[in-house]
Amino acid sequence: MKTFTNYAQGTRGIRTKTGMVWLDPGQSEKIDTDDIVGEVPDLGKKADAEREDGPDAGEFNALQQKVADLTKQVETLTGENKALTKDKADLTKQVETLTKPAK
Repeated sequence: MKTFTNYAQGTRGIRTKTGMVWLDPGQSEKIDTDDIVGEVPDLGKKADAEREDGPDAGEFNALQQKVADLTKQVETLTGENKALTKDKADLTKQVETLTKPAK
């Protein structure tokens, strides 16, 4: 028995006498090497999986910053909307007072 670990980014399959053994990224499986049919696919290297800044790390950081910026914009607009709603209520009250017939 040998332990195979998929360090690649996508799912990989190892063909055995009993069928395919699918390994998701990071998944390990013990397989008897005598049962393997054909070649074992490229499962990547452990060092590649342990890198902190993978190929999409820069894009991920940019997206996190964009989410933070958009969240701040939503908070600002929500605060402005509350102020406008209060102003609208005050103006409506003033209009009602001015248009109310005198007694």
